[in-house]
Amino acid sequence: MNNLNKFTPFQTIVGYNLLEELKNFSNSKTCIITMKDLWKIFKPNFNNETNVYFVISLEEEFLENEISKFIKYDTIIGLGGGQALDVAKYFSWRCNLKLFQFPTSLSVDAVFGHRSGIRKNNIVNYIGWAIPECIFIDYDIIQSAPKIYNYSGIGDVLCFYTGVLDWKYATKKNKCEKKWKYNDELAAKSLKHVNELLDNIEDVKKLNKKGINTIVKAHQWGGNSFFSSGWNPRHIEGIEHFFFYNLELQTKKKFIHGQPVCLGFILGCLLHNDYNNKFKKFFKEINFDIRPESMNLTWDEIQNSLKSLNKFIIDNNLWYGIGNDFIYSDDIFNKLVKNINEIYEE
Repeated sequence: MNNLNKFTPFQTIVGYNLLEELKNFSNSKTCIITMKDLWKIFKPNFNNETNVYFVISLEEEFLENEISKFIKYDTIIGLGGGQALDVAKYFSWRCNLKLFQFPTSLSVDAVFGHRSGIRKNNIVNYIGWAIPECIFIDYDIIQSAPKIYNYSGIGDVLCFYTGVLDWKYATKKNKCEKKWKYNDELAAKSLKHVNELLDNIEDVKKLNKKGINTIVKAHQWGGNSFFSSGWNPRHIEGIEHFFFYNLELQTKKKFIHGQPVCLGFILGCLLHNDYNNKFKKFFKEINFDIRPESMNLTWDEIQNSLKSLNKFIIDNNLWYGIGNDFIYSDDIFNKLVKNINEIYEE
């Protein structure tokens, strides 16, 4: 990686009781973007005059019609998970507003990325440009979130592994984009964060400070290295996310991000013949439920999504990987079912 493009994470503050600090710079021109269910929890931390916007949709057309609501503001605070943080980034970019981000869980790495994961006709598009003045990571608030949301964050770390596998695959097939030529240094740094996640499984499972820091550091790398390596997604994302995007499109359902991503991760490893014991052990230890029923899905829906995965990748011109050459078979489907079920055997 060129030293001129040195990786630099967003300004991040970690600690305790950080929500109280928001009062020191919030005023009548500040708007908090959050979810209704979260506001019930955090509303007592703010006064009754606080301006609040509740996220309803991630569709670009809907958000564009909401822009007029932010004319009177000069500052936005994203408070919540990936949806609230992405919408906060979107309005910050579109309305030229100062941005502060306060994730309430580690469900995704969205807080550390410049672009918003906005939907266009139900398909994810990463657009915009927003740099937060500061990101607040409050240990108490992160630890108080349901574990399923924090465990979701491992999906945006494990994806580095399948992303690199796809990158190597495209390179060997001589179908890698010239602008994203394989880079050993980028790949090695991504895999280092995957290894740190696996090595710190007990801390991640307990979500103590070390476990939280392990996920946060990986998310910082994933979010900011996308930009600093010339918008190169190769070392941080691959078929596991493509599987998720297609599943969301086919089922029209919303998910806790890490569940379908981790399911797609196992699929990707199986397709690359690289689902090894260290990952099997990790999933057994972490006890993060990624079975279809935990996502309000059936195996039939997973199967149908797999059948259309290759077409989805090609139709949307996603970067080349093993998914481009994936041909559905019952054998692959049965292997996926078998390996998922083995995680939850006594």
